[in-house]
Amino acid sequence: MTTSVGLRALAQWAGIVMPTLFVGMTAQESFTVQTYTQHAPPKVVAKQWLHLYQRGPYWVQPMVYSGVISNGYLAWCSAESSSQRSFYIAAGVLIFSILPVTFLIFEPGVNGACKWKAESLLADEGVNILPFNGIPSAERQSAVPEAKSWAEKTGIEELVNTWGRLNNGRWVISLLAAMASGYASFCLV
Repeated sequence: MTTSVGLRALAQWAGIVMPTLFVGMTAQESFTVQTYTQHAPPKVVAKQWLHLYQRGPYWVQPMVYSGVISNGYLAWCSAESSSQRSFYIAAGVLIFSILPVTFLIFEPGVNGACKWKAESLLADEGVNILPFNGIPSAERQSAVPEAKSWAEKTGIEELVNTWGRLNNGRWVISLLAAMASGYASFCLV
């Protein structure tokens, strides 16, 4: 297929760089929260985690969608039966998988538990997280009953450390996506 060299180069850049940026941002968050839970009082941990967590939608979705669109475009431009196409498809699927993992596993589980606990610790400071409306959101409660129960009997430090450990899996997925896209772009030419 004939494509614009400039557009293909831009897609290759975005297909590699956006998942790589996601790796850096997510790894930094995971390591940061696991550090401050060792030294900060519970209310500070709750404030820090909630602030960090509620900023995610501003950068996660743009990085994920640009990585998916770029790798999808590159797969479309590649020869139909080529290994290159397969690697671009793998990269797109891997980076996209972060969203369902977040919405279907993290939100009702560890994210919901952390929000539930943060709200209870910070209620006297006016923190009131809106009730769940059926759509996962950083601004709304999302904990299933089991996660709420877990949050009620667990300290915020343990919840946030669990979040950090699980969040490590998301940056590993993104790293694999960046590697697959980079391999397709540089090694399978």
